[in-house]
Amino acid sequence: MIKSIQNNIFLTSIFLVLISLPLVYFTYTLRDTFLDDSYITLTYSKHFFYEGKPWYNLADTVHGNGQTSVLWMMIQSLSFAVEDIINPIYINKGISLLLITIVLASLFQSLKKQESLTIKIFIFFFSVFYSIWAAFNISHGLETILFSTTLFLFFKYRNHKSGYFLAFLLPFIRPEAIIFILFFIADTKIFTPVFYKRALCVLASVSIYFLYTAYYYDVLIPLPFLLKSIKEFSYVKVLNFITIVIIFSPIIIFAIKNYKTKFIFYGPLFFFIIYYSFFIDEIMNFFDRYRFPLFVYYVYFFQFENVEVISHKKLNVSLWLLSTAGILHYCTYLKDHVNFYVGPYEKAMNEGPIYLGKYLKKISVNENKKFKIINSDAGAIAYFSDCYLYDTWGLNNATLLLTKINKNWNAYLSYLKKTDPDYIILISKDYHTFIPRLDFEERIYKAFYLETKHPVLVRKSTDHYYFLYKIKHQP
Repeated sequence: MIKSIQNNIFLTSIFLVLISLPLVYFTYTLRDTFLDDSYITLTYSKHFFYEGKPWYNLADTVHGNGQTSVLWMMIQSLSFAVEDIINPIYINKGISLLLITIVLASLFQSLKKQESLTIKIFIFFFSVFYSIWAAFNISHGLETILFSTTLFLFFKYRNHKSGYFLAFLLPFIRPEAIIFILFFIADTKIFTPVFYKRALCVLASVSIYFLYTAYYYDVLIPLPFLLKSIKEFSYVKVLNFITIVIIFSPIIIFAIKNYKTKFIFYGPLFFFIIYYSFFIDEIMNFFDRYRFPLFVYYVYFFQFENVEVISHKKLNVSLWLLSTAGILHYCTYLKDHVNFYVGPYEKAMNEGPIYLGKYLKKISVNENKKFKIINSDAGAIAYFSDCYLYDTWGLNNATLLLTKINKNWNAYLSYLKKTDPDYIILISKDYHTFIPRLDFEERIYKAFYLETKHPVLVRKSTDHYYFLYKIKHQP
């Protein structure tokens, strides 16, 4: 008995060390690293806290929502109450670190629950993989961890009273989560009290989200959905899709075998495997943050489902080995993200956008004026400069996005000229001569006759350069 307890304590200690150390180590190591898109959300949060308006550019007249997580934006806005004491970036990461421990604790419970050695080994392996992947998703600063944890809790408590509250929250964390709560309605007998309660919950959530959007924004669809929606079936995307299907093969087979009772619950997983694989742009998809929340299906599966998917023992072991091989192959895909993000990207952010933002802030304070800046890198420059930034990509500017989508370049450039900018920042392939990297920036370069001007500052990024042009001469 005593020996059994000692063995249990030993295994528990090993498990906690293996999943906690990489999580804490990478989170701490990357404590100052932040995705440019995360600075966009912080800019919205700052304006919401100080001005009561969740807008990107307070000087603009037409507003669209350039960040998709209303709840994450609001949570982060509270951090500005103590920004003189602690950096909002650290609060951001601290919250995510605490949230992910809820999911990891469930993995630990599953490890203790399962009797099969094969499953125990797989959970061990999956937990380490998930912990490291979670740490990198904490580092970029977006709502990924909040969505993952809330989604897992929703799966766990969907048949409890708290399930209604969690279902209500999900679209405010990511709008596409409406798919999960629609299946939440479908996963019950029609015209029963539970069906009506779930339908009312979903209706309330969608209605309040719509009212919030209609009140604050002129364009109802979140701008990232307009910018990043694609249809691409390239070799790389097909290969990644096959890899994800292999990883989730135990769950897929389980859902098919138990389709009468389980297919609706796992339906969103099938939908999002396809959607994230072929219908969303990979821009700023560091560490595959779109797919990361889907893996809480596995966390739920380990704890609440029969993991003996195939009755034949050897075939069942083979299935889990196949999933393990899929994860190992997937790690090579994630490693490319790590190599870029931890090294060149972090350095480029500090030397490029963050430097430019602080540089413009200093001049802005000295001249006692908030500049109007035209720029395509919309995150750190806007956040650190605390100026009015017009996002030429259109991610945070409805007018520019809609005119760009419609290829109405006259309206696009006319709008930019009417902003009467103080500075323009363009991206060049060359340090000495401006060679446009983006087609719309070439149009801007010509429209403002920048060939007649010399940049006041040139800053290097990864494989390109930021050219800062001063348009006005201040008195």
